[in-house]
Amino acid sequence: MERVLTSKGTATRQRIVAGAAALVRDHGPANVSLDDIRAATSTSKSQLFHYFPDGKSDLLLAVARYEAQQVLDDQQPMLGDLTSWPNWQAWRDRVIEKYRAQGPGCPLSALTSQLGLADPATRDVFGACTARQLGRRTYPVGG
Repeated sequence: MERVLTSKGTATRQRIVAGAAALVRDHGPANVSLDDIRAATSTSKSQLFHYFPDGKSDLLLAVARYEAQQVLDDQQPMLGDLTSWPNWQAWRDRVIEKYRAQGPGCPLSALTSQLGLADPATRDVFGACTARQLGRRTYPVGG
């Protein structure tokens, strides 16, 4: 059963996830410890385990969800309007530029390798991201 958080609790959890995501992007999930995350987000050990009872794997799963949403958000509003070839090309160019600027490595790929796709929760994160991405697309006719 998922517990309901207060607005302050939701903000704290989100701060932890965003801080962990930044560290994971910069250093890779294998090179980030819970102590690193606590220091970067100014949280106590008890807070960390309050929001992520299963520890690092639970937190990395939340980071994966956060990063998947970032992928979708970064592609808007273009992703929602792929109705012509010029729109497709503009979307493609934006995506390529975004990920070139981000540098080598994809945060989602790094998280996948750390969490492992054998875990159903990990597969659900990536499946939901793909489904949302594909569900919004309309395909142009002609060229």
